[in-house]
Amino acid sequence: MDRNTIIGIVLLVGILITFNVITQPSEEEIAQQQKEQAIQDSIAQIEAKVVEVPEEKKSITSVVPDSLLQGKDSVEKEAFALAYVDSLNKQRRNTALDIFAVSGEGENKEYTLENKKIKIHISNRGGFISSAKLKEYQSYDNYMIAREQKKDGEIDIIEPLELFDKDSSIQFLDFYLKNSKQIKTSRLYFTPVKQTKSELVLRANTIDPKKYIEYTYRLGENGYDVNYNIALVGLHDDVDGRDLQLKWYVSSKATEKLTLGESANQSRMSSVFYKPKELDREYLTELMPDAKTAENNLEWVAFKHCYFSSVILSDEGFDKGSFLASVPLKTSNYSDYYAAQLNMSRTLNSTTNIPLKFYFGPNDYETLAVYGNEMEDLIDLGITPLRQINKYLIMPVFNLFNGFGWSLGLVIFIVTIMVRILILPLTYKSYKSSAKMKVLRPEIQEINEKFKDKDPMKKQQETMALYRKTGVSPMAGCLPALIQMPLVIAVFRFFPSTIDLRQKSFLWAEDLSTYESVYNLPFTIPAYGSHVSLFTLILAITMIFYTRVNSSQMAMPQQQGAPNMKIIMYMMPVMMLFFFNSYASGLSFYYICGNLMMLLMMFLIKKYMVDEKKIRAAIEENKKKPKKKSKFQERMDMLVKQQQAKQADLKNKKK
Repeated sequence: MDRNTIIGIVLLVGILITFNVITQPSEEEIAQQQKEQAIQDSIAQIEAKVVEVPEEKKSITSVVPDSLLQGKDSVEKEAFALAYVDSLNKQRRNTALDIFAVSGEGENKEYTLENKKIKIHISNRGGFISSAKLKEYQSYDNYMIAREQKKDGEIDIIEPLELFDKDSSIQFLDFYLKNSKQIKTSRLYFTPVKQTKSELVLRANTIDPKKYIEYTYRLGENGYDVNYNIALVGLHDDVDGRDLQLKWYVSSKATEKLTLGESANQSRMSSVFYKPKELDREYLTELMPDAKTAENNLEWVAFKHCYFSSVILSDEGFDKGSFLASVPLKTSNYSDYYAAQLNMSRTLNSTTNIPLKFYFGPNDYETLAVYGNEMEDLIDLGITPLRQINKYLIMPVFNLFNGFGWSLGLVIFIVTIMVRILILPLTYKSYKSSAKMKVLRPEIQEINEKFKDKDPMKKQQETMALYRKTGVSPMAGCLPALIQMPLVIAVFRFFPSTIDLRQKSFLWAEDLSTYESVYNLPFTIPAYGSHVSLFTLILAITMIFYTRVNSSQMAMPQQQGAPNMKIIMYMMPVMMLFFFNSYASGLSFYYICGNLMMLLMMFLIKKYMVDEKKIRAAIEENKKKPKKKSKFQERMDMLVKQQQAKQADLKNKKK
């Protein structure tokens, strides 16, 4: 840590501080954020209020006027008081529900629809889907129970994966009557009109039998879709359709492996996604509270539960101004809280149908791509061009070998080989460039010693002249490395996102989609966690070996006053220990295979493809050939000479 290094670090910190100051939001942006935050903070209160809990029957006779209790004994007073309170509650409810008062009373019931893939429960109170289960999948906890049962030879029925339950979800229509009374269908009891195994028709009646709200739910024989139709019949003279909203609040159940007793591991890939009409899909920030008021009409809104999603779609679209929110929950039962207030303004007719569709299913690329509305973008494969690399290269190769039914560990290994073979030409060019620089190392060292305490500009000129004379470019190895980077980053996005790794075991990892632990610590290390991932340890070790081999090939000698690059390179494996410890073990295994493949490729290139003696001979031959400067080099030399002349003038003036 000499003076130059300290100055460099101070400057870097200064740049970061300056960047943060420059990128701070304006007062208008802060005001908008505060406004959205205030709305978001009120969501929990809204959710608590939309479900009207029936008032407790009171036996306190003091609420009854004394004149009505005269002449009655204690038993009669109690009975009369109960009847009186019931009457008051009913009167208030009837007044609030207006024409829907006849649907204000009932007994809570649930109806079930199911096919081969999903099972949904529908509550008669509010008429909404109160629970959605996926028959082909299990939560992480149930998956581990099933593994233990198989070991013990037991065959118990394991509950299917549940995205949300009746205690954590509510959906309702919110609208105003033309007399300005607000109606929430969550307060209404719906009566079944038709029920089969795959279809349910519910109706919320009014005082006029020709006026009602009707919900129709219909499942296909073998899919994740639920066709949902809202019919407003005969209500065009009573309901103001301009403020019609569909509100949906869900606390997503924790279905994946937890981190530190919380659901942070699941929240990392969970949020609210939405598709503005004629625009690319967008999403709210993961792992932190976020809210958004849509500026365009929306084609669909999805509550993403990590590897699964609950989606509502509309061919007609939801109006702009719809409000969306996502809040991570630090509990072991629920991972995230989602809210959607979807505007559906329209002019009502004698019968107004609002056709919608739900999707309750896996975030599987091929399954979602069938919809043709970018729902496959629920799988976050990175930005362009990373997404294109994953879509047209990594994913097809992975699916090809995964289709053979092989172990996922073997599939990952084969994908690694394919990727490394693909970038072999770039690796060869990068290695060959490093070999050339390595051959020049003694001469560069001589220049550094020659101009150790002299003019640094002159040293730079001499160094560039050597490169030009020998035909070696110090930047030749950088371009191949830069071209490889998108591929490396693309894979980093692919493996944690693909559902194919979920609950697939390999070696000691019981689930490749999440971290594996070979030892649980009795304490928590900040930024590391309370467990030890063996795959991450092996990854760090292979990175150390790769760093040693790669650093031996580094061509540039250590510059005086410059940070020691080898030390910086050896810091990377340590950083990976912290970064990958809670990431998908399948991703760590991929990078382990990648490092081993790179070590093998570098050994083969050095032994059979790159001969340092031939490189040295070629460099000596290049020295004999006269080199013509490029126009860029001529301009650079001219600038250097001008700078030297200025420095000479300054020295003369000082003398």
